[in-house]
Amino acid sequence: MMDLDSKGKGIPFEFYAAYYPPLYSKLKARNLKELVENIKKADKYALFYHVFHPIFSSHLIPEEYSNDFAHWIAESLGDKELAELVSDIPGVEPRTIEDIRSDLIEILEPRINEKTGLREFVFVSCRPIIYRTNYVANSLAEFLDMIQVIPGRSLVWHFVSRRVLGLTKRNDFSEWLDSNFGLSDLAEALSKIDPQTYVNEEVLRRDIIRTLERWLLK
Repeated sequence: MMDLDSKGKGIPFEFYAAYYPPLYSKLKARNLKELVENIKKADKYALFYHVFHPIFSSHLIPEEYSNDFAHWIAESLGDKELAELVSDIPGVEPRTIEDIRSDLIEILEPRINEKTGLREFVFVSCRPIIYRTNYVANSLAEFLDMIQVIPGRSLVWHFVSRRVLGLTKRNDFSEWLDSNFGLSDLAEALSKIDPQTYVNEEVLRRDIIRTLERWLLK
């Protein structure tokens, strides 16, 4: 079994967290044409809010749709087939918001029509408010313990937000495990988890913990 008390190169992992106050973007869509036009115009934080913020269980959408665009297309336009295509857009590493923007446009643009939705899609943007937590991990054992108790907003900030917003090339957990301990296989296994498929941060936490335990406790 791995030496869980190892501190590797001695670089601690300091956990930060973020919340995302919604900001009105002035962009709205009544049909697919307007939706595509505004997906092109929206800033990256608006796309993040609608594609990745649903990972928080407080952001209520049905489990069958992993993002707000898919939910609106299904419920307001009644096009469940298109909604499934939009819901299945991958967000796995190293993809960013801009990759997802391109995919949305590629899927939606050929299907543009003038059908008006039952309600408008209102684009919401945000700006992450980042704060330091009291959690610090110096060893693998401490890291495994911390992952189980840190706030969900810390988990998502390090594993999802920083990467998909283009602030880092890799999620922070994989980067630390690889650079501080040389655990490249474990880092790669974590990187294969696609956060775009989750609508509950605790389910994401569960899968991260299972991956860590599978590699660290074997």
